[in-house]
Amino acid sequence: MMKSRIFITLISFSFLFLLINGCGKNEGKSGHSSFSGGGGDMNFEQQALKMEQDDLAKLKQGQGYRQADHDAMKGQDFAKIHEGIVTKKDPNEVIATINDEDILRLELDKILEKVKGKVSRSRLHIVEKQILDDLITQLLLKQFIKKEGIHVELSRIEDEIGKFRENLKKNPDTRDKTLETLLEEQGGSVEELRVALDISFSIDAYLDRTVPEERIKEYFTNNIGNFNGETVTASHILIDTRKIKEEEELDEAKKKVEKIKEELDQGADFAKLAEENSDCPSARTGGQLGTFGRSEMVKEFTDTAFAMDINNISEPLKTQFGYHIIKVTDKQEGKDVTFEDLKDQVKIALYNEKTVNLIQELTKNADTQILLKETPYTGSAGGHGSMSSSSHGEMSGGHGGSYGASPHWSMPGGSSPHGGMSSSNPHGGKSSEKKIEESFSLTN
Repeated sequence: MMKSRIFITLISFSFLFLLINGCGKNEGKSGHSSFSGGGGDMNFEQQALKMEQDDLAKLKQGQGYRQADHDAMKGQDFAKIHEGIVTKKDPNEVIATINDEDILRLELDKILEKVKGKVSRSRLHIVEKQILDDLITQLLLKQFIKKEGIHVELSRIEDEIGKFRENLKKNPDTRDKTLETLLEEQGGSVEELRVALDISFSIDAYLDRTVPEERIKEYFTNNIGNFNGETVTASHILIDTRKIKEEEELDEAKKKVEKIKEELDQGADFAKLAEENSDCPSARTGGQLGTFGRSEMVKEFTDTAFAMDINNISEPLKTQFGYHIIKVTDKQEGKDVTFEDLKDQVKIALYNEKTVNLIQELTKNADTQILLKETPYTGSAGGHGSMSSSSHGEMSGGHGGSYGASPHWSMPGGSSPHGGMSSSNPHGGKSSEKKIEESFSLTN
């Protein structure tokens, strides 16, 4: 049986299973991998609160924020703000059609209701889009499982729920709560948990059937650096070129990064130059990216960082995001490991990859119509508008759009039935990875 850290966030369960299984990487004793609809390691309530905090931080930095304003906002009940503003919606309104199967407004509102009191009106449309993304992913997987004729015995699901109950009693933070109570606090139910487990076990069964052991061994050999504990701690300075079209502007960006490197060679402080020049949000912390493994950055960045010595500064490096200068501040060498010792971990990592590929393929080939209309609390900026699209997953309305991009696409945590991945969201946008959630993505 595979042992993986459970991250079932079937719409909003991530907090629950962090409590049940702890917060360490690759922890847990569950015999299956997990389904997550996206959104990283935070549930919708946590993400909504984080968005409000981010907005407040921006206000403080750029718009003459006063402490008196902050004091006046303390204890603000956003639920009251919403009262009388949101027009009553038809719960049976079709908001999306996926391969001739409808998603109804009531499915979205059931989840949205949990966050209305915790997020401002201007942000609800972002949460709506994320919820819809998750509902679509869930439906695509259900359709795939039905097509493959995969069936999971109810007794297996009930056994797993029994393990959850036992884990709750063992955890000091949850020993006084029942599973039903904790699920209700998260806006969920045991029945929704059963659905999540059914999907999770079913995808496991499909991959067990289609991935031979030799492929798992090959994956281990080709990605040994992902499993031997080798890590780098680094900072970077980014000159973002993604929006630059003119060759002359690209040359200017290159000259700028070369000038910064000259200053560094002359003894300038890296953190200070990062704060002053970097286009990455990590500039606020002197460019710090934290500690990462080989699988967590794009190849060019990884190859350079892992080849460097501690306290060395790289030459300017070009990736799809722009020009980087990297400073390595710590390194941990990898340990000698064998396939047999890490077989379960390798299997989970490979299944992560294959599951995300499956979701992306299902999305690409789906006959999709997004019908979610702009709601009164949405406003014109960034909302769905009259979102409508069709024909195999190409969305004209900007379907997706999570909370930004992660600086690295680590295997744990995100949009996969198998421990989660924070790689590309299959419906547009990127999943955030909580470790360095505000930095630019260096994903593949």
